[in-house]
Amino acid sequence: MAVTEPEAAGPSLPDTPEARDAPPRELPRTWLDHAHLIDSVDGIVWEADATFRFTCVSRQAERLLGYPLRRWYQEPDFWVRHLHPDDREWATSYCREATEQCLPHEFEYRMLAADGRVVWLRDIVTVLAEAGRPQRLRGIMVDITAQRGTQEHLERTVSLLEASLESTADGLLVVDLAGNIQACNRRFQEIWGLGDAKPGGLDSVALQGVLDRVKDPADFLARVRTLYARPEEESFDIFEMRDGRVLERYSMPQRQRGVVTGRVWSFRDVSARVHAERERERLLRDAHEAIQVRDDFLSIASHELKTPLTPLRLHLQVLKHALESGQPVTPERVDKALGQVRRLSALVNDLLDASCVGAGRMELQRTPMSLPELVREVFSDFRATSTQHLLTYEGPDEDLLVSGDRGRLVQVLANLLENAIKYSPLGGAVRVTLIRSEGDAVVSVVDSGIGIPKEEQAHLFERFFRARNAPVSGFGGLGLGLYICRDIIERHGGHIWVESELGRGSAFHVSLPVLATRSVHEAHV
Repeated sequence: MAVTEPEAAGPSLPDTPEARDAPPRELPRTWLDHAHLIDSVDGIVWEADATFRFTCVSRQAERLLGYPLRRWYQEPDFWVRHLHPDDREWATSYCREATEQCLPHEFEYRMLAADGRVVWLRDIVTVLAEAGRPQRLRGIMVDITAQRGTQEHLERTVSLLEASLESTADGLLVVDLAGNIQACNRRFQEIWGLGDAKPGGLDSVALQGVLDRVKDPADFLARVRTLYARPEEESFDIFEMRDGRVLERYSMPQRQRGVVTGRVWSFRDVSARVHAERERERLLRDAHEAIQVRDDFLSIASHELKTPLTPLRLHLQVLKHALESGQPVTPERVDKALGQVRRLSALVNDLLDASCVGAGRMELQRTPMSLPELVREVFSDFRATSTQHLLTYEGPDEDLLVSGDRGRLVQVLANLLENAIKYSPLGGAVRVTLIRSEGDAVVSVVDSGIGIPKEEQAHLFERFFRARNAPVSGFGGLGLGLYICRDIIERHGGHIWVESELGRGSAFHVSLPVLATRSVHEAHV
């Protein structure tokens, strides 16, 4: 870019018809006016030849970059040498190509000032050409350092906000007052499965796409519409999704300079926390119930164990006194004492059986047996001892063979018959039936006693459960019999259930798989 230095520093004389026609005495004044005008422009006004050597530079160059004006003229490559190293190659190439094509151009680059500062310039360049060849360049360099600093600060701020938006654990959605999506983060898209939710779209469209995923879409939609109708209102609530997730929703108005311009929605997945809280509440509730069951059981057990011990002690004391005084001991007194021993033994056996059931250690010795014969045997024992109740039995004409533990099945039937008699304190009929139902044999024990409340029937086969209309003070028992019966029957592959109406008696049914059938005559041959 080597050219000769101009004859004088400063702007060239204006080459216009007015200048050529002006009287000689007015030229210096016009020239000075132009010089002052150019120097007053807030930028570096310059002119150079096609090789980028300056031929005219305004005094703003010295004030802006700190270099003497003579250096701009004397150094052929002044502009190129003082470009920022990172901009030097592309800026010169861009300017050269535009000049060769005689195209006006505008670009931004950095120059190094005399004191080492980096100055951002916007250069607006016009190419003067003759016969399609560039002759001169004219332009103005405007200092945009402050603007670029502001822009870079804004870009850094926006970048930081975007990074923060993407890094938060909450799903965020920003909409304007018209419901247009202004911003949303990736977490929002993940929570709702809305990969197409992007700035510029409508919130109403996205909303319709997620309603079928909410457990209560009507309530969800109503709350959204309420908040859109009340721009100043804040809101916080928790709702459930159909897939089991639990979300917190927080919404507040977006304000700019105190004016509401939109709304910010925040969604947080709190499923793990809520499920953990619910599990803790369930465990705590179960623990309280277990403690209550334990306390109730200890109270009942102590009462039930004490009940046979007291008369047993009295009977033994009477027997001892009779023996010491030489009086005869009657069999009736011994039988009464043995009866209390049997009662105490049954309570202890129930406790042992309940322990085996809870640990899954109850063992069965199963063999083929005649179920009608077993039912008749248990029925006969109870009919012989019960004087206040009318016991009846109705069985099938055929013999029904089942595979079972005889002792355990007797225990079940005895328990059902004992309950039927015990919970019919005013007497009445107790009916036992045995029928064949498809592949099962069904034994039913029906009484006309106090019955069982409907809401308590589902809990009847639970451990230690007692119906509220059958207090231990009036009926006794540990609340283990039916619990043990259920386990025994289910281990036989059968089923036990109850039908009852409060005050009108109960019907307990036991079904067992039938192995085979044979006529009654064959069964007794």
